[in-house]
Amino acid sequence: MIWEFEPVVWLQSVPALALPMALLSALGSPAVYLGLVAVLAWWRERPFALALAVLFAASAIVNDIAKLLVHAPRPYWVSADVVPLELQDSFGFPSAHAQLALSIWGLVALRFRRPWAAAAAGALVVAIGISRVALGVHYPVDVLGGWLIGAALLAAFVLAGPAAFRAAGRMTSRGRVLAGAALSLAAVGAAAAVAAVLGPWTPDPSWTGLVTGLDPVSIEYTLVAAGFALGLVIGHELDRGCRAFRSRAAGLAGTLLGLAVMAAIWFGVGAALPGGSVAAGLAVYLAAAAVGAWVMAGAPALFCRLGLYNGAGPEHS
Repeated sequence: MIWEFEPVVWLQSVPALALPMALLSALGSPAVYLGLVAVLAWWRERPFALALAVLFAASAIVNDIAKLLVHAPRPYWVSADVVPLELQDSFGFPSAHAQLALSIWGLVALRFRRPWAAAAAGALVVAIGISRVALGVHYPVDVLGGWLIGAALLAAFVLAGPAAFRAAGRMTSRGRVLAGAALSLAAVGAAAAVAAVLGPWTPDPSWTGLVTGLDPVSIEYTLVAAGFALGLVIGHELDRGCRAFRSRAAGLAGTLLGLAVMAAIWFGVGAALPGGSVAAGLAVYLAAAAVGAWVMAGAPALFCRLGLYNGAGPEHS
């Protein structure tokens, strides 16, 4: 329908918006949330980092499955009047950026419990949503759907999360790892089953937009989220406990080093495995798991060895 395209075309009619919209959109990317979890974990916010990671994983997996079930097109696929300022292979509804932004930044706002935090989080959520429309990759309804699902997941997490974490705390270390592995693989299996049922997909012949080379039947978000969550669980059980940086300078050096190693792991694992759809999926899953283990165990151990941390702190909390 024409009304669906009007907001997209209107926002794109202002060329000066292109760069700020791209920057705002980048703030809602999965890489930012993985980095946020890492920084929080290294700066004595380990329990909250774990909570944030669980919500991120749940939201990403739900989004992947919802996209496959609805399999809605993106604006620039349908109409040549929409300029794709960003290219995306996955389906459009619901917007992952909008969904993750509301759930993740909403939880951050709840963590601080200050009016300024709520205002900042709200403004960021709205800005990220608008940016997805301006870039031509989402209709407004995709963003609204993402916000609604994100709000529902955030509410469910706030209500059920504490009990789930208490239950995990009563388990043995081995039990937590086995449970994490089971949930991780179950999520991948569920998303893969939905993708298999969807079967071959072809674009509508009436579409006039850019559809060359599209392969939207993907579970990449699920592989990243499920792998990262499993790596965090394993790393959490291997680590000796939380520590504190010796100084702000040590903290800055450690954070930059830790993030650099995260990037090296992410790209290195993928490059080491052979090509092909199954191998590519395995590479994504293993790289995400390795990053999670690095965040919770590898980086703290290195910081301690390099003298960036004061020393061993309390055991797992």
